[in-house]
Amino acid sequence: MRSPFAVALSLGLLVVAGPARAETMSSMPGMTGSAACPTPDPDSGAEMVGKPAPKWTFTRWVGAPLSQEKLRGKVVLLRWWNVGCHYCEATLPEIESLREHYGKDFVAIAVFHPKPPGPVKDADVRRWAEARGFHGALAVDQEWETLSRYWLAGHDERNWTSVSFLIDRDGKIAWVHGGGEYHHSTDPRHVTCDRRATELEAKITELLGKSGQTSAIP
Repeated sequence: MRSPFAVALSLGLLVVAGPARAETMSSMPGMTGSAACPTPDPDSGAEMVGKPAPKWTFTRWVGAPLSQEKLRGKVVLLRWWNVGCHYCEATLPEIESLREHYGKDFVAIAVFHPKPPGPVKDADVRRWAEARGFHGALAVDQEWETLSRYWLAGHDERNWTSVSFLIDRDGKIAWVHGGGEYHHSTDPRHVTCDRRATELEAKITELLGKSGQTSAIP
């Protein structure tokens, strides 16, 4: 397993050390500036869809713990985030809107992973989450153990750590966002963000078995 200490970190990007790879926002495909969204590749995670979600072993929960076993039968969204990541700041309010809209059968978990990995106070994590508009379940992945299991281990080509996984009622991965931001927007610079947010909303609706046409959440 690759140690997270072997990477250099900036915002929501994961840049692998070494002369062959030194990607920045301006060099990423689909990036046109600090406000633009990345294209899904090479971090699509499409190969994970339909497979059982790996076990999570978070360092701790900020609040009541949630186990995968107890959440079976619910639709769960995991999102890794950290401070200093404007992609996370743009996405957490969208996730809060989803959480409020879909009710008790949908559970959103914001997983804080410090950059660099290391100790962090629960009070700070809660304060940072609430400042970004998120009031749902919080977990801390202090040394990136679960992030590595889900996303990084064996995948040096992956660029992002601010990743999301939607897990269906049977505990299988139904949708993956390989990093960056997603939220509804009419700004042409955020067309990919809006498309992925709409895609996620439609998938949640499908998994929950709700009828009717999916519309953008205010």
